[in-house]
Amino acid sequence: MRVNQTLERLKAQQSAFGTMCNAASPLVVETLGHSGYDFVIVDLQHGENNLENAQVMFQALSSTPATPFVRVAAGLPVFIQRALDMGAYGVIVPLVNNRQDAEAVVASVRYAPEGNRSWGPARGLLYGGADYFRHSAQTLLTFVMIESAEGLRNADEILAVPGVDGVFVGPMDLGISLGYSPDLPQLADEVETAIGTIQQAAQKAGKFAGIQTTSTAEAQRRVTQGFRLVSIMADTRMMRATATQTLAALRA
Repeated sequence: MRVNQTLERLKAQQSAFGTMCNAASPLVVETLGHSGYDFVIVDLQHGENNLENAQVMFQALSSTPATPFVRVAAGLPVFIQRALDMGAYGVIVPLVNNRQDAEAVVASVRYAPEGNRSWGPARGLLYGGADYFRHSAQTLLTFVMIESAEGLRNADEILAVPGVDGVFVGPMDLGISLGYSPDLPQLADEVETAIGTIQQAAQKAGKFAGIQTTSTAEAQRRVTQGFRLVSIMADTRMMRATATQTLAALRA
């Protein structure tokens, strides 16, 4: 089966850097994949992408060295299994709040006897290789998002679930769940403490810790904090920031 290069970096205790792709554009995702990122997340939760165009996005990514990740819209089997069947090598599942949620995610990723994923990886087999069935459990990455007060309380039991490779923190939703506006200039101290608690829970469980960040400086700080799978900004945010800076420099 094709090697999951992002997984190899994580197992070697190295940081893996990526970004989100919100635009439903094969050209955009291919450009990101050729930019040197270790992984690119096709975002089906908060962008233009959906199951109808996801395969084209993965096909575009497959021409690049980047590992194709997906953030599914919800932890439903139809979303997880179809994304994997189309060639995703890493799945990030939002709003995992307890052990039962985490177990359901793993069941959708793994074939029997470890799970209940249905066989039929039409494109996953082409991208992954003929031995996909035999090695998918050890190759595909499964990250659950802890981004709520309930998930925070249950972090230890979530991360204890076999088959969960790691946690991916959503700081904005975590902050909202704890009672803070996403419009604040910086995360509240309580939210920062919660993020640290989740990272420590992952470390204690021997799982990978991942997080979404809004800048290079924040990404560097999160690496220092112990996060290893770090997503920096998103395509739309980067385009707007660059365009704004360029225009400001010209008008100055």
